[in-house]
Amino acid sequence: MAMTGDEEVRLLTCLPAENGVVVTLSDGSVLEVAEVSLPDGMPAAGELVSPAVLLELREAAARKEIARRVFRMIDRRMHTRADLRRKLNRAGYDRGPIDRVLDGFVEQGLVSDRAYAEAWCRDTLADRPVGGRYMVAKLAAKGVERGLAEGVVAQMLSPERERELALVAARKWWMRRRVGADPRDPAVVAKAVRFLSGRGFPYAAARAAFRAAAAEAKEDA
Repeated sequence: MAMTGDEEVRLLTCLPAENGVVVTLSDGSVLEVAEVSLPDGMPAAGELVSPAVLLELREAAARKEIARRVFRMIDRRMHTRADLRRKLNRAGYDRGPIDRVLDGFVEQGLVSDRAYAEAWCRDTLADRPVGGRYMVAKLAAKGVERGLAEGVVAQMLSPERERELALVAARKWWMRRRVGADPRDPAVVAKAVRFLSGRGFPYAAARAAFRAAAAEAKEDA
């Protein structure tokens, strides 16, 4: 039977394992910790574990468990630090151990918001025509600091490339709606510009792209 938190806790065993050390306590706890995380003042088998050492052991075990979970998550796909932190919080882990583990992953380059943002931008630009404002907003929503998101997007999306993408998006919009639509009609222009602005393109680029797409369609008619 596990003991209550008011009862004394003794160390039963502290044995090396494949990925660290396994500590067994008299309250029924079996804690796996990294060897370097064993606290100073570890008692011998059969001796009482002080409250301070017990707290360190439990936090070290939590960090090891969190690290394993993070490795599994980043092995499947890239994550922002904020996304990992959110998921670990939902899983019930305390913020202190979460932040210490994530700090280590960031320092080692295993978790990088910049690398995530660059990969996300590449994939997004290869998949659909969108503008810089759209990309910055999406990255910020995923937990990338806004200044970093703006810097990465500026690096990945030149003004010239953004204008090209605006024209691609405008062509698609016009091809779907051109039947019976007059490109000189202010209502048609406004609708197209709203659509392109919603895709993150600046107003001037959106308007110019729509005019160019409509002109191309007229020439092809």
